Amino acid sequence: MNDRTDYTANEFEAESRYLETLIWESLVVERDMRLLVCGYGPEGSLVKRAIESGARTTVIEHRNEEIVRFAPLGAKLLRGSTSVIPAKENSFDLAIAYHYLHEIDPFFHAQVLSELARVATRVAVVEPAPPADPLGKRIALLYSQAKRELGAFEYYQPLEYWKKLLQAVKAEVSQHVFAFSKTPPREYLRDTVKLLIDTIELEEAPREYVEELRAIAQRSDAALLPPPRYVLVGAAVGELIVPSFSRRPEQRVSAKPSRVPTTASELAKKIEVAREVSQAAGYEFPPVEPARALTPPETITAAPAPASPPPATPAPTAPAFTPPPAPAVPGFGPSENVPAPGFGVPGLPFGTPTPAVPAAETPPVIPPPFGSPFAVPEPLSDGGGFGLPGEPPPTSPWAWEPPEGPSEPQP
Repeated sequence: MNDRTDYTANEFEAESRYLETLIWESLVVERDMRLLVCGYGPEGSLVKRAIESGARTTVIEHRNEEIVRFAPLGAKLLRGSTSVIPAKENSFDLAIAYHYLHEIDPFFHAQVLSELARVATRVAVVEPAPPADPLGKRIALLYSQAKRELGAFEYYQPLEYWKKLLQAVKAEVSQHVFAFSKTPPREYLRDTVKLLIDTIELEEAPREYVEELRAIAQRSDAALLPPPRYVLVGAAVGELIVPSFSRRPEQRVSAKPSRVPTTASELAKKIEVAREVSQAAGYEFPPVEPARALTPPETITAAPAPASPPPATPAPTAPAFTPPPAPAVPGFGPSENVPAPGFGVPGLPFGTPTPAVPAAETPPVIPPPFGSPFAVPEPLSDGGGFGLPGEPPPTSPWAWEPPEGPSEPQP
């Protein structure tokens, strides 16, 4: 990576291909593996790559137009729904939900993952993260509302949401987060908005959503950040496969290369800055090689201190007055360690926290096992939450009923 804070068009394209390679390698698809893919996805790219890798690929799909469109790929078809998969237990070595779950009703997420865990030894979930920048949030909200108007879903969830769902059906879960470390060029914003507009126009979405998206694309100061990508894989204990990642491809040297650090201290500083920026962006570097060991500086041995003269015999003095100890504060140790009110302990930036007043005993609140079915970030300026419809989600029509049959005789 160079010192620029944004990508050129060529750099962004190369980085996109590299991230897609890392995501594919984290799934660990092997030759002759029995693979199940949830839907064909955009352009059938994942299915095509799986077939080329030699995996025995099956696609579960119920949409006739998609089945006809991607029939030439040659994947085996399993016609049906992922909420009730027509297959026996452990029929597959790996089941992949690739950008699939955020497009179905969130109330069915747990059911779909449970079915995938039943029919496959390993289950992989690949999902985009919720956008973090204001412009990305607004675009995602508009697109989600447009899809909602059409009776479809487009809700992005945080990493912990998918992890809890996967942990409920598989004993061990591995996770990876892949993200761009710099700002993409403006072409990315225009291409992304154009793709969204084409999609919702084709489906005859409300015109106000289309017009606002067009206005966003025309802003000169608009910059859209690609969301990170989550890859989670669940399996039984001892069944997870450790992936191996490709090295980052070498980049072309520019006509005016930046100055290369010439000293060990400059090189160490540059490595530390790059590491901090990468960690802040949430970017993973699996194939990066360890940094070259730096030559440690010479050890300087301190000179021995001169011998001090023997202390003089102190003159007798009267004993100093010692005040009686103050009463101890419960829960804060000895009284001499408690600072005076309004003053913090030296060295702490905000002082000592005020002891909490014990509240009346109340029954503990037990959170739901998987959290809310929707990720609810801070509300936007227009009062709507990101990715959520204006009305509350519909309640489930299913309810438990006691089994039919004669009741037991009363004594």
